[in-house]
Amino acid sequence: MFASLRRTFALAIRIVRQFVRDRRTLALLFVAPLVIMTLLNFVLGSTSSTITLAIVAPSGPSGAVIEQQLETALSNVKGVKITTISADQVDSTLKAGDADAALVFPPDFAETLATGGQPHITLRLDGSNPPVAQQVKQVVAFGLSALQSQAALPGSAGASGAPLVALDSSYLYGGPQYTQTDALAPLFVGLFAFFFVFLLASVAFLRERSQGTLERILVSPLSRTELTMGYVLGFMLFATLQSLVILAFVVYVLQVHYAGNLWLLFLVTLTLTIGGVNMGIFASAFARNELQVVQFIPLLIVPQILLGGLFFPVNTLPVVLKQLAYIMPLTWANFALKDVMLKGLGLPDIWPDLLFLVGFAALMVIASAFSLRQERA
Repeated sequence: MFASLRRTFALAIRIVRQFVRDRRTLALLFVAPLVIMTLLNFVLGSTSSTITLAIVAPSGPSGAVIEQQLETALSNVKGVKITTISADQVDSTLKAGDADAALVFPPDFAETLATGGQPHITLRLDGSNPPVAQQVKQVVAFGLSALQSQAALPGSAGASGAPLVALDSSYLYGGPQYTQTDALAPLFVGLFAFFFVFLLASVAFLRERSQGTLERILVSPLSRTELTMGYVLGFMLFATLQSLVILAFVVYVLQVHYAGNLWLLFLVTLTLTIGGVNMGIFASAFARNELQVVQFIPLLIVPQILLGGLFFPVNTLPVVLKQLAYIMPLTWANFALKDVMLKGLGLPDIWPDLLFLVGFAALMVIASAFSLRQERA
C-alpha cells in the first residue's frame, strides 16, 4: 500500500516538474486566460448597441415639430440615437454606416393629414444586419404609436384608433427574408477557413520536422524558394478544397442567402486561407509538439475572433482595440465577405480588403521561408 502511494506521488511529481520546466504551458494555464478575460472586459465594457435612426422631416414648420416630438417619444428607449438628414442623403448615409435606417416623411405630410388623407412614411433600412433591422422596425413602430397616442401628429385628435399613417419598408441591402444566420454566415466562413488550415498546416509541418522528413529534404538540391513553394502549393491544395467545401455547404445545403458573386467569395476565402497556411508553417517553427501548437491558438486566433467583428462591430470598439483589429487578417476578411455576401458589392468595392489579405499572405510566405532558412542553417 505504501509502495503504491509512493509510486503514485513520484509520477505526480514528475508531471509537475515537466510543467514547471515548460514555461509556455505555464503561460497558457495562467497568463493566457487573464489576457483573454482582460480583453473581454475592455470589449464588453466599451461596446454599445446604439441604433442610429436618421429622419427626413417633412417640409414646413411641422417638420421641426414632428422631429422634436419623435425624439421625445424615443427618449425613453435605451440605445436609440436620432439624426437629421435630407432626402438625397438617405442612401449615402446608410452606405457610409452613419445610420442603421432612415425614416422618410413625405414633403406634404402635414397637408395630407389636414385633409383627412393617410400619408405614407418610408422606412429605408440598411438590411445588412437583419437583427438590427428588426430592432429598428420595432423602435419606429413604437415611436409612431407614441406620437399618435399623445395626439402629437397633426389632425390626430379626432382619430378613432385607426392608424393615421402608413409605414412602408424598403431595403438598401438584403430584404425581409434575411435572417441572423445570413448575417453570421460570412463571418463563420472566414473563421473556419482560417482556423482549420492554420491548425492543419502547423501540426502537419511540425510532424515533418519531428519525424526528420524536413532534415532530409533540406540536404537535397532544392533551393529555399523551391522548398517553400513546394510546401505552400501542397498545403494550398487542401486549403482550396476546404474553401470550396465550406462555401458550397453554406450556400447549397444550409441555403444561406447571398447577394454577391460566389467566385469573389471564393477568392477572398482562398486568399485568407493562404495566409493561414503560411502562418501555421511559421508558427510550427516555435513548437516542439502538438500541445505547443495548440498553445498558439489563444495568442493568434482568439484575439481575432473577439476583435474581428464576429461578435462585436469593429466600429464600436475602443480606439486601442480598434487599431489592433485593423491589423488582423480576419477583420478584413469579415469586411469583404459581408460586403459581397450581404450587400452584393463587387471587386471595385472590396479591393482594399483583398489587398490587405494578399499582403498578409505574402508576409506569411516570407516569414515561413525565413523559418525554413533558419532550419537549414
